[in-house]
Amino acid sequence: MVDTPDNSLTVSKADFDPNEVLFSEGDPPTGIFLIEDGTVEVFRRSGDRVVTIARLGRGEVVGELAVIEGIPHTRSVRAVTHVTALKVDPKQLERNLAASPTLIRMILKRVARKLHRTNDVAFGQSKRPA
Repeated sequence: MVDTPDNSLTVSKADFDPNEVLFSEGDPPTGIFLIEDGTVEVFRRSGDRVVTIARLGRGEVVGELAVIEGIPHTRSVRAVTHVTALKVDPKQLERNLAASPTLIRMILKRVARKLHRTNDVAFGQSKRPA
């Protein structure tokens, strides 16, 4: 475990081998992953096709929208190379957010929804629960 500077949030190290899936579309949120090293591919399935949306590397974050909104992942992510990441547990983040002012939580959720809409326009409609 690695403590963040203010000791309010503990993160764990996560390693993924090439082609290993961090999470799949439809999975419940498993964490927010901050990529320390390596490359991941964000993708979605469209029928029998796999559509690559982005390749992300060091310093990028994946999984945050599902965790913030508390919904299943709308995209899948897999390691392209060996990946080392810091992982924030969704339940721990939820506890920290619950202690935050209501206005901060509301703004964060609205920003997440806007990002989802932007992604839908740019990369095609994602499957989201009703």
